[in-house]
Amino acid sequence: MSDLYITPVGIGAPKRVVEAFAERVASMVDYEIGGSLEEVVSSHGGKIVFGSTGKEDHESGSIIARDMNDYTIYLSQNTSRVRDRFTIAHELGHLMLHLPKIKEVGQEAVMRATRWVDDSDSGQKRAELEANWFAAAFLMPADTFRETYMAHGPDYTKELFDVSRAAIDTRAKTLGL
Repeated sequence: MSDLYITPVGIGAPKRVVEAFAERVASMVDYEIGGSLEEVVSSHGGKIVFGSTGKEDHESGSIIARDMNDYTIYLSQNTSRVRDRFTIAHELGHLMLHLPKIKEVGQEAVMRATRWVDDSDSGQKRAELEANWFAAAFLMPADTFRETYMAHGPDYTKELFDVSRAAIDTRAKTLGL
């Protein structure tokens, strides 16, 4: 039997709801700020592979998920460790937010999310936004981020959260800092 691959579409939740959900998920999986995402993935049935799903995604991250505890996150061999951390959290966002809706199609359905989305498909574009919101809040919970950023500035905050400077700058801007 061949897999039925389905591309995720957004769930339509407001940004604040997605971010609150991401922070709850981080707490539920015992993720500590700056901690190991590899451990989170492996302890919940996932794998991380450097390479491609075979769908022209060798330059960015992607995920193939058969179930909540049976998934593979693919990372580019050409990106930095801190970029990979955001990508892993982004793909976890797809898993947590979008796989349940795909499973409504049928238990045999498999989610495949890649960076390459159809620009004319608003549902796919929304799914990418939601996964980004999830990743930012999972890695950089709003209250702790605000406190750290205001007290110590962007360089210390970058080291504490173990993310890129671009991620810090974007999160600060979206939080109005």
